[in-house]
Amino acid sequence: MPKNNQNQSLPNILLIVFSMIWIVFTSIRSSSTAEIRNVQPQKGFLAPDFQLKSLDGNTVSLDQLNGKPILINFWASWCIPCQTEMPAIQEMFERYGSKIYIAAINNTAQDSLANVRAFVNKNQLTFPVLLDERGLITSSYQVQALPTTFFVNSNGVIQEIIIGGPMSETLLEIRFKQLLGEP
Repeated sequence: MPKNNQNQSLPNILLIVFSMIWIVFTSIRSSSTAEIRNVQPQKGFLAPDFQLKSLDGNTVSLDQLNGKPILINFWASWCIPCQTEMPAIQEMFERYGSKIYIAAINNTAQDSLANVRAFVNKNQLTFPVLLDERGLITSSYQVQALPTTFFVNSNGVIQEIIIGGPMSETLLEIRFKQLLGEP
């Protein structure tokens, strides 16, 4: 009889052991995912994906742009350094726009669509202006100051981050050439 009890309790013990292992595994996995989400995008890591509408109504996602280097610039129309660097970004777009995608992400959650349109028209900006209307992408990139610019290589890996500004045309050209592997 004792042998029978042991045979009946073995499945129960195995069930308890596997349940405990599952609980530990899922809690570790959940905490790792939470930690990954809270990590600020940094040099050497993949740029977080996004999907935003452009000022002209098109939807743009980072995944669509793989294979081409990208400049991701977070800005607002009221930001003085942002205003100062926009002509340099426009000049680089005119020179390198076929080789490097420029994603000027307006923090529309802290701006207004009317001000964005007026700024773009006044400055004759022709590069893509993307609208972060709820501030979710600005938040996922953990942008603390405007402007903040991410230089991303053709594999989607962040090569450099510049916080604050304004960036000069010379600095942009140097970074663009680095992204393209040009001397």
